[in-house]
Amino acid sequence: MEFHQLRYFVAAAEELSVTAAAKRLRISQPALSRQIALLEEELGVALFDRIRQRIHLTDAGRFFLPKARQILCDAETGAQQVSERYGTAQRTIRLGFLTVFLDDIVTPAVKALKKESSRVQVSLFELSPRAQLDRLRNDELDLALVGNLDAEDRERFTTRSIMRSRMAAVLPDDHRLAGRKQLSLRELSGEAFVSLSDAIFPGRRQFLREICQSQGFDPSIVEESDSLSLMLGAVSSGTGVALLPSHSRKLPHAGCVFVRLKTPVVYAETMAVFLGNPEAQPRASLLAQLHAVAEKIGED
Repeated sequence: MEFHQLRYFVAAAEELSVTAAAKRLRISQPALSRQIALLEEELGVALFDRIRQRIHLTDAGRFFLPKARQILCDAETGAQQVSERYGTAQRTIRLGFLTVFLDDIVTPAVKALKKESSRVQVSLFELSPRAQLDRLRNDELDLALVGNLDAEDRERFTTRSIMRSRMAAVLPDDHRLAGRKQLSLRELSGEAFVSLSDAIFPGRRQFLREICQSQGFDPSIVEESDSLSLMLGAVSSGTGVALLPSHSRKLPHAGCVFVRLKTPVVYAETMAVFLGNPEAQPRASLLAQLHAVAEKIGED
C-alpha cells in the first residue's frame, strides 16, 4: 500500500467523481483509476460501486475513509515533528480544515499570510472536525477550522467566529418542493432527514434537532453521513432531506437542490478553534487573514 494510493482514494471519496478527483490532484484520470484499483486489489474489497458512470462508496469504503485520512495525517505530522525537533526545519503553523473551506478561505488566507511574512510556513491537513479536535488536544495541530462544536468542546478550546452562512434545505431534485425559491422548515416536518454523523461532526445532530424543534417538530433522522459529499449523495438518492449551510452548494451536488429557508432564519457558524493564547504569533496573523477572507463570502 502506497501513500499516493491513499491520497487518490480520499480525493475520489470526497469528490465522488474520478474526473473531479483527478483534476484536483492534477493527474490523469486513467492513472488515478489504476491506483485505486490496485489499492482495492490489495485490500481484497471494493471501495467504490460504479453505477452509470458515477461512483459511490461501498460499506468498506465508508469504513476505510477516516482510517486513510488518519494514516496520511499521522505520516505528515510525524515527519514534520521530526524535522522541526531534530533537523533544521522551521516551525510551521499546522492548520486543519474541512475540504469545503480549502479554495475560498484557506488557500487565499495562506497566500495573503505568506505575502505578509515570507518566513511563515503553514502545513495544511484536510480532516474531519472530530479528527481536527483530537489532534488539537494532542498538540498535532495549531489551529482547526470547523463548522460547529458541542458544549464540551466549546469549554475545552478557544474559539473565534470567522464566518456565518445561512442555512438552506437540501432536497432531491424531483422533490415536490424542489422548484421553490424558498420554503418554511415546517413544510418538511413529515420528511425523513439525513444528518451528519455526530461522531465525525460533533454537535451537528443536536444543531439539526434544535432548529426543527424551534418549528414545533422533531426531525426523523433516518441516516447519518460521515462527510458532506456522502450526505449530498444520500439526499440525491432519495434517502431523505437535509439542512446545510448555503456555502456548501459549491460542492458537487448533482441530483439535489438547495432551497433557501424563509423561516426560521438560521446561520451556521464557521469557527477557528485552538488552545492557548489567541494573540500568539504567527497563529494570530493567520487568524486575522482567515477572518478577512471569510468575511467577504459570509452571509449576514
